Amino acid sequence: MKKLYNSQAKMIKSLQNVKGRSETGCFVSEGLKEVRELISSGIEIEMVVVDKNFDLSQIELKHEIELYECNIDSVTAMASSEGILAVAKIPEPNNYEVFFRNRSRLLGLFSISDPGNIGTLIRTARWFNLDGVILYGSCADVWSPKVLRSSMGAVFGMDFIRFSRFDDSREFLRNFYKISTYLHKTGNYKCKINKKKILFLGNEANGMDRTLENEFDSNFRIGPEGGFESLNVSVAGGIIMNEIFKTDGGIKC
Repeated sequence: MKKLYNSQAKMIKSLQNVKGRSETGCFVSEGLKEVRELISSGIEIEMVVVDKNFDLSQIELKHEIELYECNIDSVTAMASSEGILAVAKIPEPNNYEVFFRNRSRLLGLFSISDPGNIGTLIRTARWFNLDGVILYGSCADVWSPKVLRSSMGAVFGMDFIRFSRFDDSREFLRNFYKISTYLHKTGNYKCKINKKKILFLGNEANGMDRTLENEFDSNFRIGPEGGFESLNVSVAGGIIMNEIFKTDGGIKC
């Protein structure tokens, strides 16, 4: 096991921000479950760093992964570290044609900027066996530590694609049944068996762009009852995914 150099520790700490990730092409993953998920994902790992008291029998490292030891408190961003982190290469972005090939259960997110919400939605999408997530506009960086923590490592098993605008994705979504979640419209969603589906969720503050209303085939609305203004987007997303993508008696809705 190698000792961590100061320059390496500085690099790890820089991965907490977008600039550091952009300059190095790497991200940092912290915590035992996250690192286990990362190791099993096949993503290229640069190094695993453990505290001197960490029990290595808790993980199965591939022989090519370099292992380092340090005082983990000197590099962690967590208030209470589990004694392990990993630095890995950010995967190359998916090619559009490749991403949409053989996809049938997608989630589209419009400018959701809160990392906790993005991570939770990705984790929920993994639970319901969705096969891809589309990020539009100014969605939070999926490789940020806050997204990784809130997703519990689910990011490592999900495919992503980014578009600046909905217009740029229109041609790829032509054969999908597109479901909006506008609050000002009534819900008219019907289960579509054997139809490729994509569910869209909007920005926390402003919801979905009203200029896109005519792009969707139906609208899913929770309610209309409620004793408060709105639900958190990750909570609402979980409820809606359960209705749209659940398996009921062998029939996928």
